[in-house]
Amino acid sequence: MKHPRVRRVVSGLLVLLMLLLCAACGGSGGGTAPSGPMKTVTDILGREVSVPQDAKRVICMYASTAHMMAMLDKGDTIVGASDGVTRDQMMITKYPAIEDVPTPYHEGAVNAEEVLALDPDLILIKREMYEKDTEKQKLDDLGIPYVVVDYLTLDELKKAIEVMGNVFSESEKAEAYIAYMDKTFADVEARLQGIPDNEKPRVYHSITEATKTDIIDSLCADIISTAGLIDVSAAAGTTALGKNATVTLEQIYNWDPDAIICNEYAVADYIKANQKWSGLKAVRDNKVFTLPIGATRWCHHGSMEPQMGVLFLAQLFYPDRFQDVDLRETTRQYYADFFGMTLDDATLDKIFSGRGMRESSPTLEME
Repeated sequence: MKHPRVRRVVSGLLVLLMLLLCAACGGSGGGTAPSGPMKTVTDILGREVSVPQDAKRVICMYASTAHMMAMLDKGDTIVGASDGVTRDQMMITKYPAIEDVPTPYHEGAVNAEEVLALDPDLILIKREMYEKDTEKQKLDDLGIPYVVVDYLTLDELKKAIEVMGNVFSESEKAEAYIAYMDKTFADVEARLQGIPDNEKPRVYHSITEATKTDIIDSLCADIISTAGLIDVSAAAGTTALGKNATVTLEQIYNWDPDAIICNEYAVADYIKANQKWSGLKAVRDNKVFTLPIGATRWCHHGSMEPQMGVLFLAQLFYPDRFQDVDLRETTRQYYADFFGMTLDDATLDKIFSGRGMRESSPTLEME
């Protein structure tokens, strides 16, 4: 019997041989490199990548790239995506087939056979996948163009949208979206001018778990700050290896925020009902709020809609300064202009309640 290490080496060589043969011969389930007109784009890491002029079969290994494709009106070319995308009701409404597209990677690992079976001509990935040597090698071996699209801050998000506009030859749409973003931020900042820091509400942002929150210099911290609020975890200099941090309930009590904003309604319900959280000022004052969910969660590290999160939060905490803003109609017009969708009142209700727009993950650990 062969030694286990020998068997693993042989198996690895066989898989590599299969990938090389598939890339060379194409055919059904093959992984042929694009053969049509190509162009060169620069991704968010500064890599120059040769991609199809008109990509027809795209795998989105980062959910936000699928949402950006929807904004660029290219969602019908998605043949593989993260499982979160397949649960997004707005994506399903605009592109019904998205609900059944495969997820060709699991727990951050690329499944080369599944990728080949989808026969993509372009793959979009996040930074952490590229930085993982094993996954980068798999992608390189496939011989299919891949572009890194990721972001941590507002400025990086704008750059990511610009990259996507270049990839899909839709730079004008990308630039218009960024311009709308900047215009919204400027309007909010003008309305909030003159508010001293000591009068700004201090908020704790609960992401998809009660004790998972923002880090300093992050997209969510930028959103909350632009909305005229103080993000208590970011203000405390909270850091983590990823895009968010897990803190203790004791730490949250030390911050004792004026309000709590939650990305997931189940988390908000949990915080309001759980005795362990009842001593917090935000809970006592009934200031635990669920954030809206549209094409993406409006205040989330993976959101491509921070301008909507900023506008919602600013109006929520400073209603007197936004009396002339009809946020429902603004939202309706926004999705018509940038996603080509006409939203009825029932859908708007779902967006603002955070219920029914995205199926929750099967497990929701609170602490």
